[in-house]
Amino acid sequence: MADSSRPPEQRCAPLAIANLPKEILLEILLLLPPKSILRCRAVCKAWRAVTKDRAFLLAHHRRQPPRRLFTFVRDVGGNNHDLGILDYCVEAINFRTHEFLSVVRFTGEDYDFSLGDSQFVVHAACSGLLLMSYNKCLHLCNPTTRQWLYVFPPALQHDKVVGLYAHGNSSEYRVLYYRAMGDLAPKFYISTVGSGKEKCIWPHSPSASLIVWLAKGSEGTAFNEPFLFHGNLHWLPHLGRHDKIVMFDTVNEVFQWLQLPFKMCNVVSLLEIDCDEDVRVAEIWLLQDHKNQMWACKYHIELPALDISTLPDLDSGYIQEVGRKSCGGRPPAELQRLLLSDMNGYLQERFRWDGSLLKITPALFGMHSLRHRTM
Repeated sequence: MADSSRPPEQRCAPLAIANLPKEILLEILLLLPPKSILRCRAVCKAWRAVTKDRAFLLAHHRRQPPRRLFTFVRDVGGNNHDLGILDYCVEAINFRTHEFLSVVRFTGEDYDFSLGDSQFVVHAACSGLLLMSYNKCLHLCNPTTRQWLYVFPPALQHDKVVGLYAHGNSSEYRVLYYRAMGDLAPKFYISTVGSGKEKCIWPHSPSASLIVWLAKGSEGTAFNEPFLFHGNLHWLPHLGRHDKIVMFDTVNEVFQWLQLPFKMCNVVSLLEIDCDEDVRVAEIWLLQDHKNQMWACKYHIELPALDISTLPDLDSGYIQEVGRKSCGGRPPAELQRLLLSDMNGYLQERFRWDGSLLKITPALFGMHSLRHRTM
């Protein structure tokens, strides 16, 4: 029987999304990508209230998969038209779909690559924020909400940024950096974003051996590649054999040693896998208990298939571990290639694009729709 022939009390009204219970509506909204959350605010006042609630936005951010960031530059004019400007690009890779997601892109002046590294640098990522510099000017950016903030101090003319972190349960974000003047030992500082002030925290460590080690600055530790894990910052000592990682406790703001279950030899990056021809096995260790420094060997991987030396256009390749997959490539001036392999070492995908100065950063990025108070 059609609804029109039924008595009014027996007719079923269509269920509009506006009439859904709040719990179901929240679950639906939590599945949307961050930029769609921002668009939902224009639907109605009720949706605007829900999607601007801090608790909802934090829950939504926790569901965003962390993605490895890549940086590169691209000539705006192409090969035939030299306009003297470049696109500076930051992208993230989705390992499930093998697609790249544009995170940040802006146009700036060209420069001579032979002079050294790019004048555009991604220093760190934390809670959906990117700490980046261009021409020695430091900025904090939320790519989702398009908020930008000039950050000072530090002054990049003489300060080296080594990390960005959220301080405890507060809404403060702090930049950790060190200053090395002449032959003097470097001093470490922290600056709360938006305060315009800095505080010296050096020396501040319970370990005498760590104080001696940190006095070497970037000579002894890869401070340019911070890794944020369990809310704390980590860096690798490089050169020589070491069984410890340098860690910064972001709550108490002190440096500590983090004990490793093995010794590393001449490791340059937290994301590096040795590509020596004699190496055919890789072990991935998981830090199960950060407080008690308990490790477990999670994966023991044989790598029979991925032999970079046999791939065309790769004169001297490298592999970097990014999440549970590996990427490799080299930075020629004319063309970039990225290789994607699975946990068994088998090549899955090859990406090529007309960029240069490709860099696989140690930063993990998850988009965040929350507008930060300091920006």
